Amino acid sequence: MKKYLILCTLAMLFVLFGCEEEHAFRLHTAPEYYQGRASLPSGQQIEMTESDRTNVLDACYPEDAITRVPDGERLLISTVKLSQPLTTTASTEVFPTATFFEVENQTYVQCQADTFTYMKQIDALPDSLTPYREQAVSSSAMSNLRVAQPHEQVHFTEEMKKPVGNEPYPKRHGFEQTLVHVTMPFNGSFEFTFESPESRETITLPINESSRQPFLSLGLGTEVSQDTQQYGLHLSSDQTLYEDVLRPQDATYDRMLGTRQASTLPNKLVPNERYPLFSFSFIRDGKPYKQVVSITYKEETLLHGDRLKTKMRQQFAHRRHVVAHELALIGTESKDAPFLHHANAETVQFVFQAIDRSKAVATAGTPAPTPYLTVFEGICAQTFDVSYTEDDVILTNTKTGSHFKLLRADAERWRDLSIGQANN
Repeated sequence: MKKYLILCTLAMLFVLFGCEEEHAFRLHTAPEYYQGRASLPSGQQIEMTESDRTNVLDACYPEDAITRVPDGERLLISTVKLSQPLTTTASTEVFPTATFFEVENQTYVQCQADTFTYMKQIDALPDSLTPYREQAVSSSAMSNLRVAQPHEQVHFTEEMKKPVGNEPYPKRHGFEQTLVHVTMPFNGSFEFTFESPESRETITLPINESSRQPFLSLGLGTEVSQDTQQYGLHLSSDQTLYEDVLRPQDATYDRMLGTRQASTLPNKLVPNERYPLFSFSFIRDGKPYKQVVSITYKEETLLHGDRLKTKMRQQFAHRRHVVAHELALIGTESKDAPFLHHANAETVQFVFQAIDRSKAVATAGTPAPTPYLTVFEGICAQTFDVSYTEDDVILTNTKTGSHFKLLRADAERWRDLSIGQANN
């Protein structure tokens, strides 16, 4: 795991650059604190073992990222998501999301971290995925577009009449002449532009593990509730319900006047080219408006080299968490386990600073009432045994057995905060 030091952010730079003085921080990748699940193209879900989670982290190590994937048929094997239950919040982006695929019998992985993506050629799949290699499905590198057939248009209007959401269900209507089918490429995004003489707004639909279906059907629809009339692009991956909707910021209208499909539509979406799909007119506040809806396929920008490493440092430098615990952690505990005490943001900052300032000593003290402290930074973690000697607080690296004493002022604040004694 030595190669992962680059992801353990600034605290590990002392170790990375080989300072003579021993320091307390020796953060390391910690697959034991992750949970992982693989999604096969068939929809089957597979739980990943700890060794497989290690393999996924290794696969997404950013060294040797490639600038583009060689031409050829792409065979999608599986998409794996790893998460840390102890630290994950609603606002935390999952990392890594790793999509494994093959081109010309060579294995690749696409790793996604929040706003950036990179790819690598790898030697082998995680063991859990190897039996499913023969079930890989073809995934296009390009995107094609097809106008819906008449019977599909009728089906679209019928599906749009079905209730979705919560009662009272809004009344929905689909405009059959706007329905098109788009084949979903392996990666990238679609941009839908709503343009009028007065305004222009673009809505982005990323292509990821949840949207990577064979195709996407979309058409203009309206929803009328008790107090609102809205229009939007209604989407479906299986031509049912069309409950996913993309709307511009102001999608209200008083009366819909009509729609018209673009006179010519392409068979293939050339990357970065904008193609009109249809136009529609409506009345709002007594004024007529016309919107033209266009589609653009954007290829994924793959990061590599120093730019990728810089982005990763920026991504994970401030993703920190501190847990004091009365029992040793075994596997991935529930975040709500009663023996865990999660520090608040201010305490987290202090704990990292205090550990960074600590000095090596020869011996430990008497175990503290809450004897363990685990710190997380990015994908890395480290556990300390906590002990006291009179007024001192001593942290012991559980892997190396090295002891570190906090500075006197930090020890006083540590005790004042009662770190680990209650939820902070």
